[in-house]
Amino acid sequence: MAINFSDLITINRKWVDKEFNHHFTKEINDKLKVRIYSIKPSGTLITSLSLANTLLDILPYYFKSKQEIDKQIQREISKTINDYTTATEIDHNEEVTKIIFTRTYREAKQFFKKKSVDSKSGKYGELLLFGLVESVLNCKMIAHKITNLTNYHDEVKGGDGIFMGNYTLPNGEVERAYLIGESKIWKDYSGAKDDALKSINRFYDSKVQADFNTLEFFIAQKDIEKVVGNKVDIDELYDRLDPKSDLFKKQIAVHPILIMYETSGYDELMKKAQNSDELSKLIDSTIQLKANNTLKSIGKKVKTFPELEKVFLDFILIPTNSISNFNDTMDNLI
Repeated sequence: MAINFSDLITINRKWVDKEFNHHFTKEINDKLKVRIYSIKPSGTLITSLSLANTLLDILPYYFKSKQEIDKQIQREISKTINDYTTATEIDHNEEVTKIIFTRTYREAKQFFKKKSVDSKSGKYGELLLFGLVESVLNCKMIAHKITNLTNYHDEVKGGDGIFMGNYTLPNGEVERAYLIGESKIWKDYSGAKDDALKSINRFYDSKVQADFNTLEFFIAQKDIEKVVGNKVDIDELYDRLDPKSDLFKKQIAVHPILIMYETSGYDELMKKAQNSDELSKLIDSTIQLKANNTLKSIGKKVKTFPELEKVFLDFILIPTNSISNFNDTMDNLI
């Protein structure tokens, strides 16, 4: 029986609808899709406070899988069974669960506070990519940079997350897929788009393709049992991560590309709007007005990467008024 990766997702997938307005999802061609979201206004302002808090809520499940957290909880319950002599079993379990989640959150925060070559905003992008791919595309993350940062991996610069699941094609059919994502939180949209495509293209550059793919799938295999536990057919999962297997070859490659970027004009819209509903409508009108140009520019840029026209690219665009506001808010809360 084929693995249903959607069943392995543990985050609340409704968070996207609470934090973002979805403006459209359009196919440029059979392999290229674009989705555009914007941060929901708070009154007549666009702020990152609610979004940042929500991302921190899902941070523990990004840093460690539910399987790992559950095992830690069970170990701690066994270790402390005699320390809660006056507590009921339920109280004991709840207290230990709270302790483990707090500890996991604290460990994750410490990682995010450390400067890296990719900078903290790069880590925030990876966290946002995780939440969006699991929620919007219904695919389970099975490997990411946090637990796999080695000197070699830093040097090669692999993907920002490896996901597995089923991907819906433009014709409505569903195919088994592996997804390797890329995230950019930049002020400059054009530069972010170009850099993201260059990063993805390295998976198909004959000079480094073998090293890239071998490393990515090795990383995914290395800790896979921590991610899925004993809930799935582990042999099937390893086959889906083995480029030599028939099952792997039957999958399609999908690359979710998240770009959050600054766009001009939002300050004027905030000055004009009388309430959050009006601001949402003004932002939607602006995005719809630019939609054709946005789609054309992406299609044109992808054509400069011939190998990328052969695989599935799924752009998730989030135009906003201030990238520094998002980064600063995350920095302050974390």
